[in-house]
Amino acid sequence: MKKPISIQVVAAVVALLGFSANLSAENLPRSGSISINAIFKGDAPIKFNDDYSHYTSTGVTFNEAGSGPLHMGKAACAYANFTRKDINKGAGFCTFEDKEGDSIFVQHAGTGNAKGEVSGAIDIIGGSGKFEGISGSGTYACTHTDKKSEFPCTEKFDYQLPE
Repeated sequence: MKKPISIQVVAAVVALLGFSANLSAENLPRSGSISINAIFKGDAPIKFNDDYSHYTSTGVTFNEAGSGPLHMGKAACAYANFTRKDINKGAGFCTFEDKEGDSIFVQHAGTGNAKGEVSGAIDIIGGSGKFEGISGSGTYACTHTDKKSEFPCTEKFDYQLPE
């Protein structure tokens, strides 16, 4: 049985930065690479028909550096899936919030397989607070654990902040 692409998030997204825990907008690097790990818990899918469903999930993110403004941050995502025969596509949006309440907003789209693995592209579409005006893109990958809609994800991308 094909698993839906609901395990994507990217996002998965998606707590995102490898900076020290008390960075402000003044000393936040204007560009860089972002690498995070996240664990998400999804709700039950809302099915429109046998092919289309949508989901929401929440989670916590872990900066690969072990600290940073989004280390142990909150994540919330909404996404939709279409699965029919060999088609397993999904897309959605996520918000990642750091301990100070500043957020990064991402859009994701990808494909899944019968094992419950999902991967695809991330586009940073905006942010608030110290992340105001952020942009960038990258990739994500998630794996379904078959434990009550829990799934781990990794996300890697490059970002830019306005001058």
